[in-house]
Amino acid sequence: MKSLSEIVSSFMGTFNTGDFGAMLEFFSEGSVYIDPYGVEHNGVSAIGDALAPSFEVSDSKSHYQITSTIIDEGQSMALVTWTLVITAPDGTKSAIDGLDILHVQDGKIVLKNAFCKANELTIRKVA
Repeated sequence: MKSLSEIVSSFMGTFNTGDFGAMLEFFSEGSVYIDPYGVEHNGVSAIGDALAPSFEVSDSKSHYQITSTIIDEGQSMALVTWTLVITAPDGTKSAIDGLDILHVQDGKIVLKNAFCKANELTIRKVA
C-alpha cells in the first residue's frame, strides 16, 4: 500500500495531468468533498460532478503549484497549500491560493475539505 505522502502527491498531481478518472479513483465510495463555498458533495459521483469543471478544457491553461504539504500519519490527514496559476490566451497570468485538508482511510480519500483565501473565489494578477 502507498504511504499517505505518496497518495497525497499522486492525487494532487492528477489536477495537473488532467486525468479526471485517476483523480476519482482516489476517493472511497462514501467520501465527502466540501467545496470552498461550504457545499458538501457526497459520494464519488457527486464529487466528480463538482470537480469536473476543474478538468474541462478552456481557452486558458492552469497549473497547481503545491506550496506546502503537512502529513500527519497518526491522524491519516494531510494539509496541502496550493496556488492555482492560470495563464490566459493573451499570456496574462493570475492566481488563486487555497488549502485542501485530506483525510485518508485504507488508501482512499474519505474527506476533501477545500478552502480559498476569500469569501468568494477571487483571482489575483501575477507577474
